[in-house]
Amino acid sequence: MAPQLSIKLVVFSIIDDKLRVFFKDKNLPVGFPQKDKSLDNSALSILQKYIKTSILDDYVEQLYTISSAGGGKAGIAVVYYILMPGYSINRENKSNWIDCDNIGKNMSEYDVISYAVQRLRWKVEYTNVVYSLLLDEFTLSQLQKVYEAILGRELDKRNFRKKILSLGLLKSTGKKKKGEVARPATVFSFKSRKPEFVKVFS
Repeated sequence: MAPQLSIKLVVFSIIDDKLRVFFKDKNLPVGFPQKDKSLDNSALSILQKYIKTSILDDYVEQLYTISSAGGGKAGIAVVYYILMPGYSINRENKSNWIDCDNIGKNMSEYDVISYAVQRLRWKVEYTNVVYSLLLDEFTLSQLQKVYEAILGRELDKRNFRKKILSLGLLKSTGKKKKGEVARPATVFSFKSRKPEFVKVFS
């Protein structure tokens, strides 16, 4: 008998300046491939089943494949990680989002989530995929907070801004954001909201 193929999702978002992962009933979202869809599109369909959203900027990447056998049944799970913007998440669903810092080794799926976090950290160091976690328009402070939440460390403000602006990823919208700082902050957007390779951190 052929092993049963399933799809497992590690869905990340930034909520309250924290990197969080989606759990439903103490488990990661799981589903099965659909005959008329690719694995990537099947993963997005499973996402819609668990988290209803109309956002189309979600970043999706296949993480790895797990094989297992138990009770005489063999199984293969294709694991994806997905990035969702926090503003697209309904308030009633926020209780399902767990702070990644609070996921201990005794929790279900610890190894899967830990590896996904590490892959995400590597990814933001050499690509622009953080666009999928932000509004279309944002300040440099908001962008920095997203990087800090993912990397799990504080970044020097001056060095971060100098580096980000030198990469040519952003464009000024000509707008100013008022009310957060003494001097209104410039509002930026990404020139492209598609994955691109770029060396963000050395």
